[in-house]
Amino acid sequence: MNIWTLPLKNVRNNRLRSALVLLGVATAIFVFCFFESVQIAMAGVVAQASKNNNVVAIKEHTW
Repeated sequence: MNIWTLPLKNVRNNRLRSALVLLGVATAIFVFCFFESVQIAMAGVVAQASKNNNVVAIKEHTW
């Protein structure tokens, strides 16, 4: 018996389950990549915006 015989037999017999698992994995990878790219893009926007940002704070007497 080959190592691939049983898994391929199960994939062929349970096509709907195999398709749903493949769809779920593909969706998870897409969502992960999407949110990772949004996070990287936002970090770039914040870094670009903070280059020309000067903040002057003056402490006032509060007594």
